[in-house]
Amino acid sequence: MDTFDYIVVGAGSAGCAVAARLSEDIGVQVAVVEAGSREVPPQVQEDIATPWRWGFVQNSPVDWAYQSVPQPHLNGRRIPEPRGRLPGGTSNLYILMHIRGHRSDYDNWAYNGCPGWAYDDVLPYFQKLEDQEDDTSPIAGKDGPLRLQAARLHEPNPTSEAFLTACDELGFGRTEDFNGPQLEGAGWHHLNIKDGKRHDMANAYLYPALESRPNLTLIDEAQTTRLTFQGRRCTGLEYRQSNETKQLAARAEVVVCAGAIDSPKLLLLSGIGDGEQLARLGIPLLHHLPGVGENFHNHILVPVIATASRRIPDPVQGMSEAALFHKSDPGWPGPDLQMAFVHGDPQQAGEPDRASVMVMLPGLVRPVSRGWLRLASPDPLVPPLIDPNYLACESDFKRLTDAVRLSRRLYGTRALSEWVQAEVLPGPDYPDEQLGDYVRRFAESYHHQCGSCRMGLDALAVVDPRLKVHGIEGLRVADASVMPAVPSGNCHAGIVMIGEKAADLVKADGRQ
Repeated sequence: MDTFDYIVVGAGSAGCAVAARLSEDIGVQVAVVEAGSREVPPQVQEDIATPWRWGFVQNSPVDWAYQSVPQPHLNGRRIPEPRGRLPGGTSNLYILMHIRGHRSDYDNWAYNGCPGWAYDDVLPYFQKLEDQEDDTSPIAGKDGPLRLQAARLHEPNPTSEAFLTACDELGFGRTEDFNGPQLEGAGWHHLNIKDGKRHDMANAYLYPALESRPNLTLIDEAQTTRLTFQGRRCTGLEYRQSNETKQLAARAEVVVCAGAIDSPKLLLLSGIGDGEQLARLGIPLLHHLPGVGENFHNHILVPVIATASRRIPDPVQGMSEAALFHKSDPGWPGPDLQMAFVHGDPQQAGEPDRASVMVMLPGLVRPVSRGWLRLASPDPLVPPLIDPNYLACESDFKRLTDAVRLSRRLYGTRALSEWVQAEVLPGPDYPDEQLGDYVRRFAESYHHQCGSCRMGLDALAVVDPRLKVHGIEGLRVADASVMPAVPSGNCHAGIVMIGEKAADLVKADGRQ
């Protein structure tokens, strides 16, 4: 059995950062175990690398293609929950927008049992990971591994500019940089694009480290099936590769970075979770930790689509270059709504006979509804049961419905009406007073799943503020699952930040 000092489970957005940073110490041996393959089909490689073809990567061979259980508040629909299955994880699927979130997001974490995770605490880690192209923010990182391309500087689509002008017409202020001192307002995105290609986490962190450091090993096409223990100390893991069960041993720690769906799944399969749930599946209980799989939640959005009165120019960079962050009520400490603008149908991008459409994506980025994740079977190869419990709270439903009305107002401005031919969704079948029906029929995942191994100090917390699993030695979780509450915006940047901070926590404890 091969032995390493540190084993990282999952080469996704957080896992790539953790593995690369831990391997900076040449005196330790680091392995990262990834279920997906580094050998990606050529067409999928092209779709991943081309920033505006993100719509083609979902439901491809590199997508786990999870689905929720039927959602009672979305007319019983099962909602697709895509997750990346390859080195780099979902950084190969996401829409490239780099959003840290609002200062209050992280201050709220700290106030609710996560000391050391307030915004001022995590800001150095955001700066450490960032390589921002321009100078729109005085607090941007400049020399980090992950490139932040300024959308406004790379032939932005004229409809993106029209969207921003529409926001001006309705009286929304501008912000120079969503990641600067002010998130609220309309502005241009910074995109994870480098040299015209998607800058995913494998290329930003993992592959450069593998090429330069012999102490880092990537074990791909290897699905971790359970963690191994001596007493309550994690000693390694088992994984399936080429229909064989194999084992790895960890001298120091195992860091689980499998994401908000697969990290709680792995803990449950390993006997860490609610004892009654595990007993029903015949899984021996190692440690009763009832919060595993609880607090699962996600942003939610609904598309508002208009056909264009003339052909929209071909995309040059990511298809979402501009957005609006807005408070539904002035009492919110930061924006609770995100209005993304997409200049085309992502499922038709680049097709010569594609329809010219604009898609506004009003999204709820401070949801209060919470759901859960459960094992469907003790078989580790069976997908888990996923219940985000979308729109269970009336306030979520009302705010998202009002955001659809705001989309209509934006399409009706002078700036955008010059481009709009007709609204096709919701369209005339859904007048304003019936938009709630439309929301329940068409709302979908924002793909920002989090919270299922929540960090904190209370009885339902799964990890402590150093990301150690409560009641277990030698085991941490570091990914979106530890977020007590999802940040206000696209959460990839926050996940990478967690990976950066986790690596420092592991290194600091290793020196003791």
